[in-house]
Amino acid sequence: MNTATLKRWSIASKQNGYMPAELAAYYLHGDVYGDSAGRFGDGQSIHTSTIRAVTDHGTHKVVKTKNSAYCIYPADIDPEYERIYPGAYGRIPAGRKQGEHN
Repeated sequence: MNTATLKRWSIASKQNGYMPAELAAYYLHGDVYGDSAGRFGDGQSIHTSTIRAVTDHGTHKVVKTKNSAYCIYPADIDPEYERIYPGAYGRIPAGRKQGEHN
């Protein structure tokens, strides 16, 4: 599985209109660093595929998508995202599995 760290990260949704919660698709947006597969250069802005799971590791969370695992840290959140959604990092539910729809 590919691994990387995201900085200036935020969470967004691809859904339009009404949708059952279990089918809601969310993804990460941010600047990637340390991409183990070498697909992206450090600092490149990306949108991940749909979030499938989140695990809490104390100092950071690991967000898993179909083929990758991204480390996110509270200090690296996008300041505008944090302004709009205060405490956003703490609001990400660890252990929750999302639908596998991209």
